[in-house]
Amino acid sequence: MKKIIIGIQILILVLILIKAASVVGLIKKTDFLSATSLTTRQALAESTVASPAAGKMPSALRQPVNETAADDLTTVRDLASALAAKKSELDKRENSLRAEEQRLLALKKEITDKIVLLKSQEEKLTSALENHKADDLKRYKDMAKVYESAPPAKAGKMLEQLDIKTAAGITMNMKKDKAGAVWGYITPQKAAAITKEITQAGGRL
Repeated sequence: MKKIIIGIQILILVLILIKAASVVGLIKKTDFLSATSLTTRQALAESTVASPAAGKMPSALRQPVNETAADDLTTVRDLASALAAKKSELDKRENSLRAEEQRLLALKKEITDKIVLLKSQEEKLTSALENHKADDLKRYKDMAKVYESAPPAKAGKMLEQLDIKTAAGITMNMKKDKAGAVWGYITPQKAAAITKEITQAGGRL
């Protein structure tokens, strides 16, 4: 840059000298042209020499800037790529969690429905069992009346023919004095089995 300025200053000085010489008439026209041509060529030569250096200077200055910008752009691109990959991974995890949540909700609903169904069936079975017990109790009471009205000897023989549970149920629903009278006509083995059944049932026959 300094060389360009010096060259321009030299050119201006030469032009001033030439103008002054032409006014005074100290030099000839040919010398004036030669001097002008020579001086101009020298100034241009210096300008040409200085110009590449001047031209190279901005390029040299621009090169690190361009490299820095390229590095920054690469960093931004890498960061954007990493963020995109992380977002994709998070989206996949979110989708997987949503699918697992839907599966668990469906499983929970299935289990809840089964629990409701089992409770309903349990209630039905309990109700049926209670009805069955009520029917058995009524049946035992009705049969107990029949055995009470029969002679003790006949009632004893009839009880001998029944299964232990039925015989125990009838005996439990008979009046104590009637049951005691019939009890004398039952074999000891049958009486012991009926007593055991009554004891295990806890009076719930």
